[in-house]
Amino acid sequence: MDMVDKSDQTTIPVKDRVEFLTKVYDRMAGLTANADTKAGIILALHSFWAISYGPNISKLIISFPAQPVKLAIWILSFLLVVVFFIAFIRSAYKAAMVLIPRIQPQAGEPPHKPSLIYYADIIKLRGVNVCEKAHSYKTQFEEMSYQDIVDDLTYRINDIAHVVNEKYVCAGEAVRRSILTFYLWAISLIFLIIMNMM
Repeated sequence: MDMVDKSDQTTIPVKDRVEFLTKVYDRMAGLTANADTKAGIILALHSFWAISYGPNISKLIISFPAQPVKLAIWILSFLLVVVFFIAFIRSAYKAAMVLIPRIQPQAGEPPHKPSLIYYADIIKLRGVNVCEKAHSYKTQFEEMSYQDIVDDLTYRINDIAHVVNEKYVCAGEAVRRSILTFYLWAISLIFLIIMNMM
């Protein structure tokens, strides 16, 4: 394997750094949108489960005293319904958490200049109306150097990477919980139908 002597390499021009960081930022934004799409699909499945489950809840109503076999199936069905609802709420909650952005300042983090990329910093720009804020944005942009843009992009990429990581952790947990919820949904529906046939 050939070793490259780093002293022979020239540093990357700042313009190329900006282009590279912009592509990284766009890729991170795409990953965020992907996680949000997964969460939306999971929540849509939860809506279907809830709609299809609603009419079957009335099958839990039986007259007492009941035959021992029917009573045993009723108790099992009731427990499955309760466990299903708990699993349903937990997996839907985890899927919904994917959609909530979570950027918290880290302890001991040095203050940074307001970003010209991050929407929350842009909204805080001076001005009473959109026109004045746009003028303030333009003024700050014209004062930026390439190095300022590199710094801004680097900081924002680290922010969005943190958000992407949290979203994917939540999405993975939501998928695992939703698979369990699906099994509970199917089994409890089967027991409700069996109980209704008795």
